[in-house]
Amino acid sequence: MTQQTPNNGPTLMSPDALTKMIARLCDILKEENLLLESHKPDGFKATLDEKTRLVATYNQQMSLIKSNPEAYKAFPKTDIDRLKETSEEFYAILDKHFRKLSTARTVTEGLVRSVADEIAKKKAPPSAYTSRASVSDPLSNKNTRAVNGAIAINQVI
Repeated sequence: MTQQTPNNGPTLMSPDALTKMIARLCDILKEENLLLESHKPDGFKATLDEKTRLVATYNQQMSLIKSNPEAYKAFPKTDIDRLKETSEEFYAILDKHFRKLSTARTVTEGLVRSVADEIAKKKAPPSAYTSRASVSDPLSNKNTRAVNGAIAINQVI
């Protein structure tokens, strides 16, 4: 019979293993940046599961390092320096990735808003003249009874 040690949760990765994991995450983000530039966001699906797993592991490792920074002092300085360099590259790529995604989102929201405004204009009833010879806006006339979204009871809209 073998004696098993209880699993107390996640263990801290070595700087070399963490460097390799961050480098792979960098590769995925670089690939996604190229897909964004070539207007092919469908390609994100291929690495989505791996990226999700790597990001979760990265967050877990960062919280472990933050809770016990002394643990990394036992590793060789060259490994830690390589980890710092890879992390700096990761943050640069992540920043570029965030800017590209934000730009794509802003453009998409603008297009959707423009299409919705155009549809609303086409569906709106034509404007007419009032008894005072001014052009009435039929949508605003309907909404004059509903101020700030409040509707009175027994009022026809």
